[in-house]
Amino acid sequence: MIVTPATLRTLRETAEPIVARVGCELVAVEFMGGPRGPILRVSIDKAGGVGIEECTQVSRQLSPALDVADPILGAYDLEVSTPGIERPVQRAEDFAKFAGCEVRVKPFGVEAKKRTKGILLGITEGMVQVRTPEEVRQIPIEAIERANLVLTLDQFQRLGEGLTPIAEATP
Repeated sequence: MIVTPATLRTLRETAEPIVARVGCELVAVEFMGGPRGPILRVSIDKAGGVGIEECTQVSRQLSPALDVADPILGAYDLEVSTPGIERPVQRAEDFAKFAGCEVRVKPFGVEAKKRTKGILLGITEGMVQVRTPEEVRQIPIEAIERANLVLTLDQFQRLGEGLTPIAEATP
């Protein structure tokens, strides 16, 4: 089953207010194949971390909202979880926020073979910049199917404490 960028936008627009009411931030909405069929994964986070209670609340409120909006044809499993150490990056503000971190980027469609891994430099006018050993790649944000941070354990811990993953240099 193929989900379009427009469908992902609709899913995000449906989930965002529900996640906010629970006191969390919507990190990512991803649609993928699973061993028992399609999975809609909704990743949520907040400073100090997210527990099973928040995931359960979001799942219970989001499921009927998705039934009403009906953006996906066919059956799928809804999974609400934390983003984990390979945190997905989808929004422009997150591409800016995580500048300096290592990132993996997979473009949509036939361009998917042109995956990029490097240091995220940020985003300017809709173009995500990633420094690889060879060059600085400019990738249109709307052409990105999937982008994930590649965090160290220290960076992941800083993020869990509500800090930026990249420590500011002290003078």
